[in-house]
Amino acid sequence: MSEINHGFTLWKSKGVRFLTVPSFRRAGGVTCAMATRIGGVSPKPFKSLNFSQAREQNKLNFELNMQRFGNSAGFDYNSAVANKYEHGATLLKATRTDAGRGVVRDNLLEFCDGLYTDNASLPLITYHADCAPLFFYDYINKAVAICHAGWKGVSKHINKNAIMSLTQLGSKPENILCAIGPCISVKHFEVQQDVSSVFEQTFGPDVLELRDSRIFIDMPKACVVDMVEAGIPPCNITMSDLCTFDNKRLFFSHRRERGETGAMAAVIQLNEKGS
Repeated sequence: MSEINHGFTLWKSKGVRFLTVPSFRRAGGVTCAMATRIGGVSPKPFKSLNFSQAREQNKLNFELNMQRFGNSAGFDYNSAVANKYEHGATLLKATRTDAGRGVVRDNLLEFCDGLYTDNASLPLITYHADCAPLFFYDYINKAVAICHAGWKGVSKHINKNAIMSLTQLGSKPENILCAIGPCISVKHFEVQQDVSSVFEQTFGPDVLELRDSRIFIDMPKACVVDMVEAGIPPCNITMSDLCTFDNKRLFFSHRRERGETGAMAAVIQLNEKGS
């Protein structure tokens, strides 16, 4: 679709490199960023801005990295809420009582792969190492959502669930900006017949590529299919076009490193009026 926007903007602030969505910045009223792996304190193989506590198992490094990310991207990490993902398609509404959950407090009690809110100054966090970060912003009704989208979540329509969650807060699809962040690209996302058949039946054959009897799926393209079917105008969608597997300097990749790697963080936050 020619109307779709392409490309995120790479920034460097206080030693941390992160990506932002141009359309979100133009709309104003929101903080939205995807961390790279650059600018943190973690040692190899998690060097250096790592947010995977389960793999590195160093809470101090995690908090220092989160503090650095927050200081550079412009949010208070002490107030952030992180999802407890299970590779599903469920979203939970975050409120002020959840501030700090999964970051400086215990995890949320319920599993979810996405969070949404209409509360200002409540940063929503997800973690990624090949799975796609999905960002949603209603710049009229002032509501946001963020998702961690692996192939299971995408195939179970996490995009449609996120848009429906915002409509429950009063949003209209034509006012929602969407962005698909860096993730594993179709070039490297080889799958078996069981997964490819699900994607073909759900999104159509255009999300598959066949090469030398091998099957690859295009997760960003599948996300776009769901977004458009949910009523999002193509001109409201931005694709980063960045592959986590290909770009070792900027990104961790679970598949490239066979699990011995860290994770990036993504954040979205409604800002207070006038900020």
